[in-house]
Amino acid sequence: MKNVFRIIAIGLVGTFIFASCNKSDDTDWNKLIEEQRIKDSIENARIKGIIANQAPQLKSYAETNFTNAKLDTATGIWYQVITEGEASSYTYRFNSMGNGIVAPEVTVKFKEKLINGTVTDQTETDKTTTYLLSNRPYAWHTAFLPKTLSYNNQDVKIGGLTANGLKKNSQIRFISPSPWVYDTKEVKDKDGNVKIAANSPIVYEIQVVDIK
Repeated sequence: MKNVFRIIAIGLVGTFIFASCNKSDDTDWNKLIEEQRIKDSIENARIKGIIANQAPQLKSYAETNFTNAKLDTATGIWYQVITEGEASSYTYRFNSMGNGIVAPEVTVKFKEKLINGTVTDQTETDKTTTYLLSNRPYAWHTAFLPKTLSYNNQDVKIGGLTANGLKKNSQIRFISPSPWVYDTKEVKDKDGNVKIAANSPIVYEIQVVDIK
């Protein structure tokens, strides 16, 4: 069974998570829904505060380092599409139930760095790396997926950065607020040293070599 993103509206932005089956005849769904609504409200307020606090930094970086930088106001991500890619190379689609998006397998060359230019991860020279998109940070989901998808002849808002999403040979660079990447988590290197501090905005440069 292919992995899919399930779409859950939480007010600030659509979040994509793995779809799964979880049935229980004794579940108080109304209580669970209300509890989740409260949690989402608190989490959204936290995220909005961080995005607002980091916004001046990201704006300055994008205007200095990107050509024709664009801002996605829903996420606070600044981006530049370098190459559109091959439009017919991949079609993003909902699963048969209509409650999730099939997660593509993406083969990429990429660089990840801090706002000060320090490289924290990258593909080796002349090599590529393959990921299931659902296993990458949320900022990648937003970068890859299109703004909308059609389902039952209706356009459904997905929340991607671009109209068609990334395709084979697409190239993009973007800078993301910390909540859409590692958030409050510290990332350490193999020696246990912190290479990405908590609450760090992250810059990505991605070239899509293949997508399927």
